Amino acid sequence: MKPIRSLGIAVALLGALGWAAPSQAQEYPAKPINWVIPFSPGSGADTFARTLITATEQVLGQKIVPVNKDGGGTAIGVAYSLAQAADGYTVFSQSDTVVLGITGGQWPVKGEDVQPIARINADYKTLVVPKNSPLKSYKDFVAAAKANPGSLKVGGVGSKSWSSFFVDKVSKGADIKVTYVPYDGGSGVVSAVLGENIDAAVVTSSNVNAQVDAGDLRMLALSLGERAADRPDVPTFVEEGHKDIDGEVLWRGVFAKAGTPEPVLEKLSAALQQATKDPRWQEYMKQQRQQDAYMDHKAFAEYFKAQLDEYSTE
Repeated sequence: MKPIRSLGIAVALLGALGWAAPSQAQEYPAKPINWVIPFSPGSGADTFARTLITATEQVLGQKIVPVNKDGGGTAIGVAYSLAQAADGYTVFSQSDTVVLGITGGQWPVKGEDVQPIARINADYKTLVVPKNSPLKSYKDFVAAAKANPGSLKVGGVGSKSWSSFFVDKVSKGADIKVTYVPYDGGSGVVSAVLGENIDAAVVTSSNVNAQVDAGDLRMLALSLGERAADRPDVPTFVEEGHKDIDGEVLWRGVFAKAGTPEPVLEKLSAALQQATKDPRWQEYMKQQRQQDAYMDHKAFAEYFKAQLDEYSTE
């Protein structure tokens, strides 16, 4: 009879556990969620997160608290997020910077530590210079770099990030040498190039649209496969001879710590998708000239792993 009694206890325990998970998922979120933004306040990534937070908390019916923790090329904010419990009450927004940070081997984070929740949108990459710069075109930029190797200072976000990788890619493709200058956030890069502390900057369009529109910065090239509808006078890197920079974009998404329960991931992923239909978010997308690139947590997880594999071989 003892085996039967033991089996009965085991079934009872499994039943209890089986009921616990759905109950927790139904209750989620039962308290405010901390949304870590590993970028500086006022940057394009910060605006992205805060706009999406406003729309998402409306869907979830729970307060979402934005927490800026920039520094270390975004590694500080990511590491902080992954030090919290895997319960869905700490999430963080990131770009493909997280892929380069992990594969670069200098972050205290591994790919398996990170759980993608949803990919949200995408933005093209640009090369900009101050309005008073003697560099009037991309060809001028290349010519100046070849005339004095290493003399041009090009700013970007982080020492091991999409910015540094992209500057390296452009440099190799054009057979030039420039000096890369890292900043902790997009706003820092933009301030530096506006103040002419650097000669040029590699940033996403959302970081500099306002300054380019106002004539304070000049865009020399962009990373789409074809010219952007809103920038018909700006050539693509493909036009300038970079055949490997064809439709290259920076994506942004939302992540959690690995081990976050599947029902919570599903609820967050669905909430984020619904949030992208909010009029406030749609207005942001229009103003920032972004591209919709939504993926749910399962599709995004596959895409994320593929990117980790790709950049690990670089």
